[in-house]
Amino acid sequence: MKRVFYDDSCPFCVKVVNRLKKMDKKNHYTFSSLNGTKAKTLFAGNYGFLRKKKSIVFLEGKRVWVRANAVLRLLWLSGGKLKYLGALFVIPGFLINPFYRLFALFVRK
Repeated sequence: MKRVFYDDSCPFCVKVVNRLKKMDKKNHYTFSSLNGTKAKTLFAGNYGFLRKKKSIVFLEGKRVWVRANAVLRLLWLSGGKLKYLGALFVIPGFLINPFYRLFALFVRK
């Protein structure tokens, strides 16, 4: 099973995860809060930076996708109408994550 961790205090993250849950009809993913005990134990020590605010972290086997790349990768794997938008997951994080942070900053509940 593939795991998705998200900041449950971030309105943008919550909206994205709610959309992904609707798209995940076959329950391929498990969604958990970055503030939960599973994330605290999994992202301890050198991996603590993955628990940053306003983040979504997607664990796919041995790959770790963070923020915009995580969302885009999940869209790509989910298929449907947004699959081709998800193809942008190949863009390096340092180029696309500023847009993610901007959306996360301005989206309200």
